[in-house]
Order: sequence, then C-alpha cells, then structure tokens
Amino acid sequence: MDLSRVTFLTLAALATVSAFRVVTASKIMHAALWLGFTFLMVAGVFLTMGAEFLAAAQVLIYVGAVTTIILFGIMLSEAAEVRGGRDPVAPTTPKGPAIIRRFILPIVATLAFAAIMIFVYSQAPWPDASAAPAGDTVRLLGSALFTDYVVPFELAAVLLLVALVGAIAIAVRDDHKEEQG
Repeated sequence: MDLSRVTFLTLAALATVSAFRVVTASKIMHAALWLGFTFLMVAGVFLTMGAEFLAAAQVLIYVGAVTTIILFGIMLSEAAEVRGGRDPVAPTTPKGPAIIRRFILPIVATLAFAAIMIFVYSQAPWPDASAAPAGDTVRLLGSALFTDYVVPFELAAVLLLVALVGAIAIAVRDDHKEEQG
C-alpha cells in the first residue's frame, strides 16, 4: 500500500471518529468544534484524491456553514441547554433510554456507514496516481455543476433557505410562548 492510500485511510478514519463525536457531544459548542474538525478531515480526503478545488471549497464554504449550524443550534435550543443547564451537579453520563439514543444508535450507524464505505473502497477502481487529470478540473467541475446538475444545485439552495426560515419561525414562536406565560 502506498503513502497516498495510507493517508486517505487515516484521514477517513479520523473523519469518521470526529463525525461520531459530533452526534455524541453533550454541548452544542463541542459538537460544532468536532464538526469543524470533520470538515477539515474531509478536505484532506479531497486533497489525497487530487481534488484541490474541492478541498479549498470545503474549507472556505464550511467555515461559514459551521457558523450557520451553531446559530441554528442556538436558535433551536433552550437557553438552559445552551448555557449548560442550571444544575452543575447533574450527572454527565446518560442513563436508561438516553444511552441508546446517545451512544448505541450512533455506534450502530457509524459501523454500518463504515462497512458500506469499506465495501465501496474495496470495489472502486483507483486511478493511477502519476496520471494527470484529463483537462482543467475546475472548468470541468463548473461546467458539470451549471449544466448537468443545475437543478439539484438550485434545489439545495432552496432547501437551505427553507431551513433558515423554518428555524427563525420556530425560534420566534418559542419566544412568544415564553413571553405569554
């Protein structure tokens, strides 16, 4: 196995572990930090695959996305949950059904995802690392994005807009409920 594959597998493993920590973190800020680390590892995976433009876009775009996710999390959370709760002596280890939701289900989902990715990795033909890409990859990517995939691109933009409006509506509605009693 060459250095490129070892680097790829290492970055992919780190991304998987940090993605698991995103869903098991007890505080929103910790989850956001793990998410930022996951995005960096994915950018590293893109670099090992020779997609420098996607790696740069991953870092530049998702820095803003992490900020948006933190804002969504804060807007959709109760103030006590964001601040860490009022009871500083409360146990940090979940018990009962919370263990299933916080630890067992994420582990099962992570293992299932890892199994699928290992299968795909073992079946995928790997290009020769010394072969140059066929043409300007940025131009080819832009051309594909705005010709063949323009509808999914626009649908993703509309979906993000709807999510933002929905989060604001939920946050405003919860504010009115607290003010009314």
